Amino acid sequence: MFKLIFRTVIIIVFAMFISMGLAVWKGGEPFRWIGEKTVNAGRTIQGFGDYIDGVRNRSQQIKKTYDAIKETLAPEKGPAEDKKQ
Repeated sequence: MFKLIFRTVIIIVFAMFISMGLAVWKGGEPFRWIGEKTVNAGRTIQGFGDYIDGVRNRSQQIKKTYDAIKETLAPEKGPAEDKKQ
C-alpha cells in the first residue's frame, strides 16, 4: 500500500515538473492552446444553454395558448354539472 501511495506521489510530482518545464521551454504555448479550447467549449455550452432556455420559454407559451384554446372550445364543467351526470 505504501508503494502505491509513494509511486502516485512521485508520478504527480514528475508531471508537475514536466508541466513547468513545458511552460518555460515553449513560452506557455501548450497552456494557451488548452485555455483557448476551454474558452471555446464554454462559449459553445453557453450557446446551447441559451437555446434550451428559448425552447423552454416557447414550450410554456405553447402550453398557455393550448390551454386558452381548450378553454374556449370546451369550457370545463363545474362541480354542479359533474353531479348531474
